[in-house]
Amino acid sequence: MKNRKTLGIVGGALLACFLLLTLLWLPTEAVDVTAEGAGNGPYWARSGFVAATGPLAQEGDPTIPPSDQACRLCHQDSTREIEFRSDETLPVIIDAVELNNSAHGAHAGAALLCTDCHAPAEYQFPHEPVAEEDLRAFNVAQAATCERCHQQPHLTGHPGPETENPVVCTDCHGSHDVETVEQVRTGAVAAKCADCHASSGVGITDQHILTDIVRKGLFADRVDSDYCLSCHSQEGLTLIFANGDELSLTIDGDALHDSVHGADNSWQALDCVDCHDRYTFPHEPVEATSLREYNLERYTNCAKCHEGHYEDTLDSVHSAALVDGNLEAAVCTDCHGAHDTPTPGKPRERISQTCRQCHSTIYDTYAGSIHGESLLSDGNPDVPVCIDCHGVHDINDPTTAMARLRSPELCAQCHADDELMTRYDISTNVFDSYVADFHGETVSLFDHDDPNASSDKAVCFDCHGVHDIRPVDDPENGIKVNLLETCRQCHPDATENFPDAWTSHYEPSLEHNPLVYLVDSFYQVVIPVTLIGLSFLILTDIYRRVKKRIRR
Repeated sequence: MKNRKTLGIVGGALLACFLLLTLLWLPTEAVDVTAEGAGNGPYWARSGFVAATGPLAQEGDPTIPPSDQACRLCHQDSTREIEFRSDETLPVIIDAVELNNSAHGAHAGAALLCTDCHAPAEYQFPHEPVAEEDLRAFNVAQAATCERCHQQPHLTGHPGPETENPVVCTDCHGSHDVETVEQVRTGAVAAKCADCHASSGVGITDQHILTDIVRKGLFADRVDSDYCLSCHSQEGLTLIFANGDELSLTIDGDALHDSVHGADNSWQALDCVDCHDRYTFPHEPVEATSLREYNLERYTNCAKCHEGHYEDTLDSVHSAALVDGNLEAAVCTDCHGAHDTPTPGKPRERISQTCRQCHSTIYDTYAGSIHGESLLSDGNPDVPVCIDCHGVHDINDPTTAMARLRSPELCAQCHADDELMTRYDISTNVFDSYVADFHGETVSLFDHDDPNASSDKAVCFDCHGVHDIRPVDDPENGIKVNLLETCRQCHPDATENFPDAWTSHYEPSLEHNPLVYLVDSFYQVVIPVTLIGLSFLILTDIYRRVKKRIRR
């Protein structure tokens, strides 16, 4: 009797299992039980297991598997709510139309089932009580399910799950009413973005701007320039420092593309993150209290690629001034720019115009000189610009004794160049003639003995000027008409005929200083002849004396 009872229980259990398997594996065509012939459908349809008038149970719609039907029977038409310990509530009803029209419904290659997100092992009925304290914590926990399929979600500029107030997948995309990518690109979620930004205190709330940002960068798979420019190309973005300084955060994408770091970069076009390598969004608060302080913090990024040039600047007068506390001393970005960096030295006049940003008075003087006029008016590439005399990155102090003693060598770089001076019919003997006269010989001796020794002997710029060099025959400011005044800078007692003693930089000739030339020519003949004659007399006298002694 006991065995029969046991067999009955086992048999009943097996029958129950068989019926359940039959229910799950029968054909899944949805059938309207109110229609004629419904009795020919599968068991779960004939028995009314399907909501006969449900939105997804219409002719031509995708089939609804039994696993989804079990969920829909409750969640498609229910007034129940989940109650959280925070006293918040969440309705459990799901809009089947929204679900079908979502990115996971009819728009998907294969529509997702309820159990694809809500795994059966975790969602048995009756459901376990919700563990989260409040609605927000529940939504954050549920959003983690998205990463089952989207293991590498696109980049966003929102705070991630590791932050105190994360923005999760469902905040933007929704849960059962997930927008398609095309809908997002066309601005379908812009209102949601604007509402969230407004409630969170984020400044960008214009739906058109937000849509533009979405189109340009939201779906990036890595942080690149397009991703950054999706925000930073927007007009009107500014950063206000504590002292009131204002920095525009709007970056001209075309200028960046056309810069030396852009498309024509010989290495490769740089992305924003090549320089801004520790910048995530939301950005960390800027600690600098002024725009200048911020620039001084950022310019050292240049050293990552341009280490040699950066090290040169450390020995320059600009770096020395910076160390001494002059925060306005020039750094890389002051001369080269930041995002719109042009090709250095092109056009050539840009070099001096760059120096003008700090040295405007000197630039204005240079612009009126023979060199400046030729460069700025005629675009002459041969004339010197600031860096030809002062250097580029390792600019030395031009006021030192060494700089003074070696200044003639700077002038000689051009004025002793035969090929260059021939183009302008200028004598190349200026350097040699200077070194050969009293002034030049003395300066050369000082430089050779001690380059740091002071000398008051005239160098090129004492007579010709520094930045205000004029043509020598200029009727108003040329050295010829002002030669006496020039000499009196060192020789205050010089008389009217004092300059006549100087033959300038020309070698004496019949054209230049003919009297000196003739006298020099005379002595060039007389002195050798005299020396030869005297030598002859001496030698013959020695011969006579030697011969006389031999005879004795």
